[in-house]
Amino acid sequence: MQNVTYFDIFWLFMIGNLAGVLLEGTWCKVRYGKWETHSVTILGAFNLVYGIGIPVFYIASLFVSHKHWFYIFVVMASLGSIVEYFCGLLLRFGLRMRAWDYRNHFWNVQGIISPKMVLIWGALGLVFCDFLLDPVQIILSYTTGWWWNLAAILLSVYMVYNMLLTLVCVIRWSQRHYGKASANKLGQWIDQHYPDDKMQEKYFYWHFLDED
Repeated sequence: MQNVTYFDIFWLFMIGNLAGVLLEGTWCKVRYGKWETHSVTILGAFNLVYGIGIPVFYIASLFVSHKHWFYIFVVMASLGSIVEYFCGLLLRFGLRMRAWDYRNHFWNVQGIISPKMVLIWGALGLVFCDFLLDPVQIILSYTTGWWWNLAAILLSVYMVYNMLLTLVCVIRWSQRHYGKASANKLGQWIDQHYPDDKMQEKYFYWHFLDED
């Protein structure tokens, strides 16, 4: 297996963040006739579920690309479902919220994953392994040199800040919804600059569990 660096993982993470927004936006346009931006971060349009998923698919593909297609399907379906379930649990038990709802799917687990989505993850994994692995490796071959590494470091700092800000804002949003007052100046600043209406506009597809 080829050597995978932090910079490779970072650029795949960024590609996944943007690809997730485009993929889900296109799906909404085709299915519902309107574009929806399913962003997870406060700043910019980044879908972190896909940002995590693409590097996972890439690393897994390096290990299993020579295997039988069914083996690849099972591995990718499992990994995709694990990432989705873990993210869903964080929302459900950490914030008492949900960002997607599979309760109408057959044999779903807590509305977070379902056999239908397992099959979709497996199919996407097969497509990635068979058709996208080589192009992705070609793209990564161009992201070398100190300019690219410096850009990755600077963007890493920005994304860490972005994700921390997102985490604090979402936590306060949940706390306000469930009647918990701010306990410090940071919370008060968040309440002032990221009130409920602003958060609801950004995360229009998220719902609190007590609203079900």
